[in-house]
Amino acid sequence: MLTSVFDFYYKLMSTTTNTTIPQDDIDLLALIERMILFFRKYKWIFLVAIILGLGLGYLNWLRLPKVYKSRMILHSFTLSNLDYMQVIDNWNTLLKKNEDEELATSFGISPKVLACVKEIKATEIQKVFTPTNPNGFYIDVFVTDNAALDELQKGILNGLENIDYIKKQLIIKKENLNTLITEVEMEIAKLDSTKDKVEQLLNSNSGRSSSLIIDISGLNRQLIDLNEKLLYYKQDLKFANAVQVLQGFSKFTKPAGPNLYVWLGLGLLSFLAIAYILALGHSINGKLKAKSQLRQP
Repeated sequence: MLTSVFDFYYKLMSTTTNTTIPQDDIDLLALIERMILFFRKYKWIFLVAIILGLGLGYLNWLRLPKVYKSRMILHSFTLSNLDYMQVIDNWNTLLKKNEDEELATSFGISPKVLACVKEIKATEIQKVFTPTNPNGFYIDVFVTDNAALDELQKGILNGLENIDYIKKQLIIKKENLNTLITEVEMEIAKLDSTKDKVEQLLNSNSGRSSSLIIDISGLNRQLIDLNEKLLYYKQDLKFANAVQVLQGFSKFTKPAGPNLYVWLGLGLLSFLAIAYILALGHSINGKLKAKSQLRQP
């Protein structure tokens, strides 16, 4: 009687299970159960792998040199920002290919300075294309020694000045400004001489003073305009460079890399992969041995 009751209950549960749980769910549950049993069986292998992976990742992080990031903000007056950025991208390519001698020649600095430079990258401040972007661009450098930043900044500016097209433009611009400054100074000297003569005539002939006063006021206005032009041309000559530095490289004490968590993750994933391969190989080998023993008479 009791046996028949259990048989009826088992058939009822089997029917209920078959009607309520899809076959895919059963297969998924079985797969999860096998995975849990697999990791539980080889848990010591995975625990050792975790410890070794984290330890090796930390040791590698300690061995790597610290990298510092710094930024210089520039404003261009000759080429567009994108042209300068392409030049800097070519410099970065030379740096990655260890062409330090050629790059040092362009910068006018010692190749030893470039030995600690890992990357040079340029980015436009306004990331929308316009023919003339008034917002300039900035250069990010990654170095292993902050002491090289001063020489590196001078080198980058020298490299931008020594571009053939820019150099020719700057030579012509400076010559034109010097010519304009000379002409304006000559005009100012002539007006000063004329003003002195008018003042002498004014002092010697009081009867024509009213008309001469008007002439002197006109001369004064011309002198003021010419002096303003002279100051403007001298200012342009002073800033006649390929780029203007809005902010130079700063020396930070906190390194930008390498990232500890990245190296811990790499070490952990590497050793977990090795542990999984070892555990899987041991499991497959055990099953093959068990099947071979069953086949033996």
